[in-house]
Amino acid sequence: MQVFVARQPIFDRLRRVVAYELLFRAGFENKFTALDGDSASRSVIGSGMHIFGFSSLTGGKPAFINFTKSLLVSGLIYVLSPKQVVIELLESIEPDEEVLRVCRELKSKGYIIVLDDFVLRSDYEPLIELADIVKVDFLEVRGEERKRIVQSLAGKRVRFLAEKAETQQDF
Repeated sequence: MQVFVARQPIFDRLRRVVAYELLFRAGFENKFTALDGDSASRSVIGSGMHIFGFSSLTGGKPAFINFTKSLLVSGLIYVLSPKQVVIELLESIEPDEEVLRVCRELKSKGYIIVLDDFVLRSDYEPLIELADIVKVDFLEVRGEERKRIVQSLAGKRVRFLAEKAETQQDF
């Protein structure tokens, strides 16, 4: 069986690579085609640990990995150091008590939590309080909506990450 892991660099404002997002790929085509998010993320974690090695994939920088609710609450994250992995909570995760409890525990152990494909939702307030980074899809969220997100989170301790800012003009 061939194993594919896509590696997407994450840049800071000075265009320095500060991390990589590791993504499941079923083949040579650079898009997500898996039906099961749990299996996809398990494959990325397993490949990162046992086949490639996280240090080889990321040059020692943190690896952003997508987590579904079931994967988040499974405890699998604890096989990875908070220094080598960043937890990206998929937008499909509802902020119920179990999710909030696990996120609080992860935060207490030093893990970084990212809210992926963020859009403003009032029920996400408890997760926003626990998040370190809010990741906004630059192609999906435009103009005034971007501004509204930044303004509504002013005063929170979250940092922003633009996803799919793929041109110099977007950057």
